[in-house]
Amino acid sequence: TNKKLETNVKNIWALGDCKGGPAFTHVSYDDYVIIYKNLLEGGNLTVNDRVLVYAIFTDPSLGRVGLTEKEAREKGFAVALAEYPIEWVARGIELGEKQGKMKMVVNKKTEKILGAAILSYEGAELIHILAAYMNSGVSYKVVQKAIATHPTLAEGVQSLALAVK
Repeated sequence: TNKKLETNVKNIWALGDCKGGPAFTHVSYDDYVIIYKNLLEGGNLTVNDRVLVYAIFTDPSLGRVGLTEKEAREKGFAVALAEYPIEWVARGIELGEKQGKMKMVVNKKTEKILGAAILSYEGAELIHILAAYMNSGVSYKVVQKAIATHPTLAEGVQSLALAVK
């Protein structure tokens, strides 16, 4: 398929597992949205700029979005990193959930978030916070300025942004 999910056969599109790429239900649904908007609403959506979120439902769960540190470096980005242990997040301590950590990869030049991973209790849920910031294209400094309610696991995301070096 091409970036609009068109095949080499006129009027045939492919989505989901048969087109290749990440085999997740949520990716297939986004494929559907691209095809629907383009065909029925005259859109011009592509797969190029979407921010993919991954989850592994282990205990603790792993949520990941965007590029890993290794991928970012291989693509030639100058990166800034942040890591933050879950044992420092107040709500995690209250819940007795101290295993895991969060990591963020930032483009030093643009200050945009290139990727992140959260291995923790509710990590697969928390990663959506960073995916939303990535989709909006803002600097990681916007995350630093956000006011997170206390005590929540989500405030750990702000702490992670504050740890960017």
